[in-house]
Amino acid sequence: MNWDAISAVAEAVGTIAVLITLIYLALQIRQSNKHQEIESYRHNWDGINRMCELLCESTERASVVKRGRESLENLSDEEQIVFEFLHIRFLNTIESWHHQLLATSPPGEYRDHQLDNLAGVIVYIFNYPGTREVWDRAKHTFVPIQDLFDEAISTAGNG
Repeated sequence: MNWDAISAVAEAVGTIAVLITLIYLALQIRQSNKHQEIESYRHNWDGINRMCELLCESTERASVVKRGRESLENLSDEEQIVFEFLHIRFLNTIESWHHQLLATSPPGEYRDHQLDNLAGVIVYIFNYPGTREVWDRAKHTFVPIQDLFDEAISTAGNG
């Protein structure tokens, strides 16, 4: 075997090794991205779960939410602040979930399913006269989710 043949074989082996390495790295990056996506969703759900836990911690807080859902007029000034900021925290979590979904999920069935889930959470939390009052006051600060929010609420009708 001459040096030209050895060089050609070495070049072919090197090319195959580089190709195998690139495939391996692509698979590792894909797996890492999937883990990050799952972690991001977990973070969003943890935020909503923390809000639910916060509501369950006291009957006094539950009473504020119950009366506030009917109308903000049912609450004292201090209770209105608690009610509004509680729901703004929900809105922050919803907006974060929405942003993460649009940034990481390509258009398709999974993304559509997640948008439906998000709309369902919006309706579940905000389909009350008092929570709609909070939305009307805060919506100018949540531009990315305005259309999704308004469509979900209008489709659901009155709670």
